[in-house]
Amino acid sequence: MFKLAVPGHGQAPMLRLGWLGLLVAGALACAVVFPPSVDFQRERLAAVVLVAIGAAATFAPLPRPWTTPARVTGVALLWATIAWCAVSQPAPITAPRSLVWSLGALPVAVAAVVWIWPTLPRSWQRRTLAALTVPTLVGLGLVAWASPPRPLDFEPYLVVVDSHGSLYITDAEAPVIRVFAPDGTLRAKLRPGLASQAPMPGPGFSPPGPYNDPDGLGVPRAAPRSGTVTALLRPWPPGADDFWYCGMALDARDRLYVPDWMRGRMLRFSPDGRLDARWPLPPGYHPSLGCVATAGNRVYLSAEDGTIRQLDAAGHVLRQWSVPEHLAGGIAATPDGTAVYALANARVYRLDLSTGALTSWALPAPTAALGNPYQAILALADGRILVTNLGARRVDLYGADGHPLGHWGGPGEWPGTFGQVGGLAQDSAGRIYVSDVDHRVVQRFGPTGVPDALYRSPDDDEID
Repeated sequence: MFKLAVPGHGQAPMLRLGWLGLLVAGALACAVVFPPSVDFQRERLAAVVLVAIGAAATFAPLPRPWTTPARVTGVALLWATIAWCAVSQPAPITAPRSLVWSLGALPVAVAAVVWIWPTLPRSWQRRTLAALTVPTLVGLGLVAWASPPRPLDFEPYLVVVDSHGSLYITDAEAPVIRVFAPDGTLRAKLRPGLASQAPMPGPGFSPPGPYNDPDGLGVPRAAPRSGTVTALLRPWPPGADDFWYCGMALDARDRLYVPDWMRGRMLRFSPDGRLDARWPLPPGYHPSLGCVATAGNRVYLSAEDGTIRQLDAAGHVLRQWSVPEHLAGGIAATPDGTAVYALANARVYRLDLSTGALTSWALPAPTAALGNPYQAILALADGRILVTNLGARRVDLYGADGHPLGHWGGPGEWPGTFGQVGGLAQDSAGRIYVSDVDHRVVQRFGPTGVPDALYRSPDDDEID
């Protein structure tokens, strides 16, 4: 009868110790060279501690009744550490996590079988050659299953976060706002184009799914739009899509403001997705990109010609200012409501809301030949200002006076890098959200600029 073999069972003592030592060395090498990752942060110390505990249990000189359980426990802990290192490595943001996990687990499974096989009795070694082939075939099948059949359609651009951590993200290629729960689950969709044409109080949230008039409003589906995000907003020809986003913002009561500038309306949605207010935009209004911002219960609306208006939550214009050039990237209000920052083609303006004083600073010369190299701005609660730099594919940081404070990201396909930076947002915990249009993902950063989460949408044929 076959008995469960202790690793090294039946071998000479020195060979057995060498075989176990090889496992310890391999686990330590993985812990040091390829440490496991938690929220994209390497946990080298935790892995080394696990290897030390596993090695101690494996080589501990315990009395005979405890030798085998301790050694099996130690070996299992060492292999678990190796597996943790392999499957938790950061993956390119363009690759599904399931694919990277399966690619990492496959070599670990094969290596474990290769290591365990010589420890079996000779009679079982001949009978268990399948142990080498079965995990390989299963692993290859897992890799094939995890590979997506086609790329995702989702192209996130504008992003805002409510007080509960839910994300509202627009799609650069579809007239829909996806609503994500704080854990990244796609919870619902909001279609402001349909709501804008429906009777009040509007249809509210729709379940995740394709754009096919799921609310039964009788609005025919528009032809899909093609093209890329541009700095200058122009309506698409008749018969194209039925909504074009210039911006969106959330107020202190988690009410969402979305200008429907092609129909000359401001739309306000309640936290449950219902359209609860709708008022006309100023005559002849043409927005800038990033056209709306909020601070408390005040709404700020920017126009391409440099006009900035302050409105109350019912759409009444309270005050109005102008900057001396066109706005390419719109506006951002400071969370305390003391100032508004406006992004022009190569300059940032600061408007003091109490005095109306206007100051500015110049942005660095662009690194690429782009018409509008800076296209989004965000004022953080700690006073820093974030500006997206499209040419350098990064987010630049400035002090409130324009003093450079470094940057986040750069070109790449790994967490913390970008393909094409889009919108910016900050949540109540101080974490920053940056959309990446090219890589179809929203990255979340800690206050220091270290990435800790990704938000993706499933492929739901939204624009097919």
